[in-house]
Amino acid sequence: MISQFRKHRLFFLSLGCVILTLLFFGVNTIAYQALIINKHSEGQDQLLDYVIELRNELKGYHILPYALADNPTLLAFMNNPKDTALTLQMQRQLEDLTHVSKTQDWFILSSQGDLLVSSEQSPHFNLDDYFDKQNLSNVLKDQQGEYILVSGYSAELSKSAHIVMAPVYTASGLAGAVVVRINMGDLIERWNLSDDLVVMTDQNSLIFLASKLNRLLISDWLSNYSNVQFLNNTRSKLYHLNDESYLLQNVTLDDLKWQIHYLSNLKIIQKKAQNIAFISLGIFALIFLFWLYRRERALKIASKLENEILIADSALRQRVLIENTHVGLLQLTKSGEISFVNPMGLRYLGKSAQLNGRYLLEFLPNCPENQVALAFVQSLQEAESTGTVLSTNVLGQEAVLQKDNGQLFPALLSVSSLEWSDSQGYLVTLIDISKRKKAELNLLEANTRLEERVLERTKALEVAQQELLRTEKLAAIGQMSTAIAHELNQPLTGIRTLAYSTELLLKRQEPEQALKTLVDLESLVVRMQKLTSELKVLAYRRPEQLIPTSIKVAIDCAIESLGDDAHDVQWDIKLHDLDRVIAEPTRLERIFANLISNSVQACNELKVPPRIQIALQENDGYISINYQDNGPGIDKTQLAHIFEPFFTTKPIGKGLGLGLAISANLAKDMNGVLKASHNSAAQLVFRLTLLKA
Repeated sequence: MISQFRKHRLFFLSLGCVILTLLFFGVNTIAYQALIINKHSEGQDQLLDYVIELRNELKGYHILPYALADNPTLLAFMNNPKDTALTLQMQRQLEDLTHVSKTQDWFILSSQGDLLVSSEQSPHFNLDDYFDKQNLSNVLKDQQGEYILVSGYSAELSKSAHIVMAPVYTASGLAGAVVVRINMGDLIERWNLSDDLVVMTDQNSLIFLASKLNRLLISDWLSNYSNVQFLNNTRSKLYHLNDESYLLQNVTLDDLKWQIHYLSNLKIIQKKAQNIAFISLGIFALIFLFWLYRRERALKIASKLENEILIADSALRQRVLIENTHVGLLQLTKSGEISFVNPMGLRYLGKSAQLNGRYLLEFLPNCPENQVALAFVQSLQEAESTGTVLSTNVLGQEAVLQKDNGQLFPALLSVSSLEWSDSQGYLVTLIDISKRKKAELNLLEANTRLEERVLERTKALEVAQQELLRTEKLAAIGQMSTAIAHELNQPLTGIRTLAYSTELLLKRQEPEQALKTLVDLESLVVRMQKLTSELKVLAYRRPEQLIPTSIKVAIDCAIESLGDDAHDVQWDIKLHDLDRVIAEPTRLERIFANLISNSVQACNELKVPPRIQIALQENDGYISINYQDNGPGIDKTQLAHIFEPFFTTKPIGKGLGLGLAISANLAKDMNGVLKASHNSAAQLVFRLTLLKA
C-alpha cells in the first residue's frame, strides 16, 4: 500500500510539474498579448499627444518670416544684394529679430538658395552643412508664396536643423526667402524625459529627431521590421535594434510630410508578462500543493483505516491459526515464565493445568534427553538477572516433557527469541513425537529382522551359487570330456585296428606290409600328441616379461611354421619392418599361426584359393592389426561365442574349437585384446590390439 501511495504521489507530482510548465507558458503568452495590445492602444494615444505637442510648438513660428517679408529695407536689399550699407543694415535687423523672437538664427536666401546675409547668432552653425541649396531653391519654387517648414540633417555632425521659410517677391518676381531657424531643443528634451522612444523624419525620410536613439539609426532603418498580428486581430510592426524588439507605431503630418515614429520597448512587456506568469504559477502551485496535501492526508487516513482493518484481520487470522494449529505454542517472558499457551499446548501439558504464570522448567524432568533444553531454560533466569536477552535458539531438540498428571511423553522442542515493540520474550513450539518414536522402534525391529533374513538369504544364495558353479564346471568338463573322448577314440580305434593288423601281417611273414601299418600307427600317435599339446596351452602361465616384438617377424615365423599348408596363400600384407608391439614373440607367433590355419582350412572346404589381408592402424599408443580372409565367415548369431573353448562350426572330428580360445587368452596375457566383427561387406575381420613399442 505504501508503495502504491508513493507511485500515486510521484505521478501527481510529475503531472503537476507538466501542468505548471504549460500554465506558465500559457499565462505568459496570454499576459504578453494583453500587455502588448494595451501598449499598442497607449501608443496610439501617445502619438496623438506628440502630434498636438508638435503642432503647439510650431504654431508660433508660422508668422515669423512674414514679419520681414514686406520690409522696404529687405526689398531694397533683394534688388541690390551687393550693396554694403544695405547688407549691414539688413544684418542688424536680423539680429534684432533674433533677440525679440527668441529664435536661433535668421537668414536671407536668394531664389537659387544662396545665403545672402544672416544674423550670425550661432557662429558654429553653417546652413550648408544641413541643407542643399538646390533643394531649397526647388522648395521655394514649388511652395508658391506659402510658408515652408523644412528640416535638415548633418551626417557628419549627426545633428538636425529646422527652418521656416517665407518667400520674398519683388517687381521682377521671386527674389529669395526669409529663413528663421527654430529651436526644437525644448521639445526634444521633454520627449527624452519619458521612457518611450520617439523618432521624427521629414518629407525625405531623413531623421531629424531621435530621442535616446541618436547615432543608432541608419538611413534605411524603417526596412528592418516585421509584421505582427495580436489575438484581437490588430496588426502592427515589430522593430529590431541591438538584439532588442520594439513595437513600432507611426503617424504622418499631412501638411508637413513629417512622420512621428513611436517605439515601445517590448523587454519591459516581456518582463511584466513573465512576472504575471510567475505570480500565476505561484498561486496555482499553492493551490495544487494544498490540493495535493489534502489528497495525501485523505489517502493517509484511508491507508491508516485500511491498515487497521488489515491488522485486525491479520490478528484474527493469526488467532485462528494459533488455536487450530496441530503444534503446541507457548510464549515465554525473558525469565522463562509462561504468558500464553494455545489449545494444542494445553492438550499436551494438561487441559486442566493452570499454565499461565508457571515456568517451562517445571515440565522438563531431569533426564539425559533434556540436558540441552534444561541448560537453555535455566540460562533464561540468569539472563533476566543481568537484563539481557539470549540471542541463541534451540531448534528441533528432542526432549521428554511431563504432563500435569505426571505422565511423560517425547516431544520435539524449539525455542526462538521474539521482540515486540514494548517487550521481549521467547516462542516455544512443541510437537508430540510419541507416534514417531513408536514407529522408529518398530522400524528398527523390522530392520533387524530384515537384516537377519537378508543374511539367511545371502547364505542360501551363496550355496546355490556354489552349486551352480559346480554344475557349470561339471557341464563344461562333460562337454570337454565328450569332445576329447571323441577325438581320442578315433585314433585309439585306429591304433587298435592297426596293431591287430600288424600282428596278423607279422604272423603271415609279411614284414613290409607290417612296416607300412606301423607308419600309419605312428601318424595316429602324432595326432593324439598334438591334441594333448593344444590342451596344455590353455593352462599356460602368463609371460613374466613382455618385450618389443616385430609384427612382421612374428607373421613370417607363423607362415614358416605352417609349412606346405600356407604354400598356396595369396598375401596382402601392409606392414613395415619397424612396426613393433609390446608382446611375447612365441605367443604372438602362435596367434597368427592359429588365424592363418583357420583361414586355410575354411578356404579349402570351399575349394577356393585362400587370400589373406593384414594391415595396421595406430591410435593413442596402441597398434591394431586387422586380419581378413576370403573364407565363408560366420553368422552374426554365432559371433558372440567364437572365442569360447570347444566352440566350433566344423563337423565332429575336424577340430576341438580351441584355436581361437587359445589365441584370445594369449592376447590377454600380453595386455591386449582379440576381437571379431563384420565389416560393411559382411566379411569377418579379426582385430588384435597391443601396446605400441
